[in-house]
Amino acid sequence: MRRDIPIGLPILPERESPTQFALLRAWLRQCDKFHSCHKGQDASKIAMPTRVLYVGNPKDLDYASDFIRLVSVSEIAKQKYVALSHCWGDPSIEEKKVYCTTRDNIIQRSKGFSLSELPKTFQDAVKVTRELDISYLWIDSLCIIQDGDNGKDWELESGKMETVFSHAHCVIAATAAVNSKAGFLKRDVSTEYVYVQDASGKQFYISTDIDDFNNDVGNALLNKRAWVMQEGVLSRRTIHFSANQTYWECGEGIYCENLTRLRSPVTNRYFILDPNFPDRLIRSGMRRTLDCIAFLFQDYSMRTLTVPTDRYVAISGLVVRMEGALNCHSRYGIFQKYFHRNLLWQASNNKMKEIAYDYYVPSWSWMACSGGIQFMDITLGEVEWNDHLLFDEKCECDHAIIADLWTFQNCTTRLYETQCTVLDYSGVERGRMQYDVEGGQDLRKEQCVLVGRRSNRGIQEFYILIVKSTGVDGEYRRIGVGSIQSDYVVKQRIDIRLV
Repeated sequence: MRRDIPIGLPILPERESPTQFALLRAWLRQCDKFHSCHKGQDASKIAMPTRVLYVGNPKDLDYASDFIRLVSVSEIAKQKYVALSHCWGDPSIEEKKVYCTTRDNIIQRSKGFSLSELPKTFQDAVKVTRELDISYLWIDSLCIIQDGDNGKDWELESGKMETVFSHAHCVIAATAAVNSKAGFLKRDVSTEYVYVQDASGKQFYISTDIDDFNNDVGNALLNKRAWVMQEGVLSRRTIHFSANQTYWECGEGIYCENLTRLRSPVTNRYFILDPNFPDRLIRSGMRRTLDCIAFLFQDYSMRTLTVPTDRYVAISGLVVRMEGALNCHSRYGIFQKYFHRNLLWQASNNKMKEIAYDYYVPSWSWMACSGGIQFMDITLGEVEWNDHLLFDEKCECDHAIIADLWTFQNCTTRLYETQCTVLDYSGVERGRMQYDVEGGQDLRKEQCVLVGRRSNRGIQEFYILIVKSTGVDGEYRRIGVGSIQSDYVVKQRIDIRLV
């Protein structure tokens, strides 16, 4: 990223002092006043979460610093609110009962409860919200019922993450906190700086506090969590409280606590900074859009989840936003507009494992397995996509693809773990395959589905999904992906269902 010096923002001489929050308020005012991407957010158009925490206003006569209340948005007019992005850590069942909202304590919490009951990270979030002169705060474990209703409220509210984070006035990222109990405002670093003013009155600050956004934020534990992916992309602006510095991130770039400013070149990072994501991306054209979708899904797939079955839902808000922008629907992370290209994913680390969902996630979706993915390296424009491969629009389910079935001929494989080389009977390489998980790998029992084809020096190469029968006539499941020369496959059957 490129650095420059922003003008007109206050210096931060002390840690965790009112000056720190003065700096944040100055950033917020500058965003609202000068940045076109943030101007004029109409409070009447804010789609608020179902519940928020009322943290009070220190200027009110009846203000009590240790008092907060859980309120339903149906009780209040639409207001600005802040959302917290944080690491849960690994709380015990007893700890969850103490601070999480449950069916048993939600009525009491709607009457008010003590801030001191909550973990330090939540207390710090309340403090920041108050200092920003905002009265409402959203925290997942407090604003969504976590126990006592068979998961019904969580199932409903988890589908609303797109609006929760995109409509928040800003997001507080507790980057320095490894769990809910750690807190993020207190830091064990000290900064030295020199203030200089030249004869013309121009001011300079020289600080020992060197910014390192990629390390302080990008490599922090918080940004290894899968849930945080969509929280960061969908938010209009984010305050990152890292262990070393506070960073302000918005569509104009990244402001650092030492008053430097980081500007992103036109890369995937630039598009993700868009406060109205993915407006910038869609205007950039198909090639950049495809690259950025691949970047997002690959990054997301490598992040951690406490509950593996959250792989589908933890990015659902971001997928919904992309659907609207692309003007197409998607199924399990496969966008109809880029249907064929999105199907050609493969394991990036050979450590994929099927996820045991309690509902059906199709084998052709990368969401069916845990582990990192990458998309096959294909140059756009060189491939002719197969028109006979498409979503099944006639059935009531949403997990079937209609395809023609091909079978392998005159070839064998040389296997190493989940990767293999396709050889003809004289031992010449004719293709390569990669299986999604270990097991199987027997071309006598496997077939394939044609995704696309290209010509390379007069030889036609097929991009394929490797499939295997489910035991139901005409029904197959994906077990891998690859490429093979056209002479070594032959069409066997039409209109099978890939599930």
